[in-house]
Amino acid sequence: MIAALNNARSRNNEKELELALRRYFKSIREEVLHNLEEYWSEYQLLQGQIDLIVAPVNDSHERYYQILEKHNKLEYSLGNKEAERLINIANNKHSNKSIRRFKGYIKRVDNLFGTIKWSEEDLLQKTFIASQRTLARVTSDLNRIITDGYTSGKGINVVANMLTRRFDQLETWEAKRIARTEIHNSHNQGVMRIYDEVGVEYTQWIAANDDRVRESHAEIDGEIIPLGATYSNGLKYPGDTDGPIEEWINCRCSNAPFVIPYGYVAPSDQSYFYEDDLIQIK
Repeated sequence: MIAALNNARSRNNEKELELALRRYFKSIREEVLHNLEEYWSEYQLLQGQIDLIVAPVNDSHERYYQILEKHNKLEYSLGNKEAERLINIANNKHSNKSIRRFKGYIKRVDNLFGTIKWSEEDLLQKTFIASQRTLARVTSDLNRIITDGYTSGKGINVVANMLTRRFDQLETWEAKRIARTEIHNSHNQGVMRIYDEVGVEYTQWIAANDDRVRESHAEIDGEIIPLGATYSNGLKYPGDTDGPIEEWINCRCSNAPFVIPYGYVAPSDQSYFYEDDLIQIK
């Protein structure tokens, strides 16, 4: 019941972020088109005029960041709750082997474990960087559309239509993609924070096994790594925006705590492994 509630809250949070982004891009569209009419010149269009046309994008960076911040902080807390639920499941699974249960914070000294930064402060720093990158990309796209339209002799009406089509993308599928990516990363950072605090030693990649899961994620379903290390696809956890973009964008996979069964040890010569690779000890 708790898991279903948390999942419903995450879906609602993602949807609300998507709607907020749609409203944001719609307002920017109106400002840019207004500036296009004001600063467009059929005789000579200088870069300074183009900068004024697209200025609403850069001027609204703080507003864009605040939209992401609000929803990412909420999702981070939902990730904390999800981690606690998953840890309870793992504990119950091994309840008769208390030596393997998570009892509290364990300070890590083994070189297997990576540098861990799962704080809310780190989350917000990532959010800020992501917002800068997105708006820089949008500014570049709008600059290119206006410049190409002018140099190829297109009139203001044609350029306005080209800008409108670009904003249509931002207000539909791109808003959805940004919302999914931001929420997924924030959720899993919240999960990883709790894993670290209670001493989870290993995590296991759980792929979203449906017809939309990417091939590279289906291939590593069940892969296990020490907490803070890197999966074979270059991510520390599903949605990790520090990894290759083609691996984290639109990701829907999850990251479960893995408890090595009593009487087994992890292989020492592998940076990642599967349950079948565990070594039984006498």
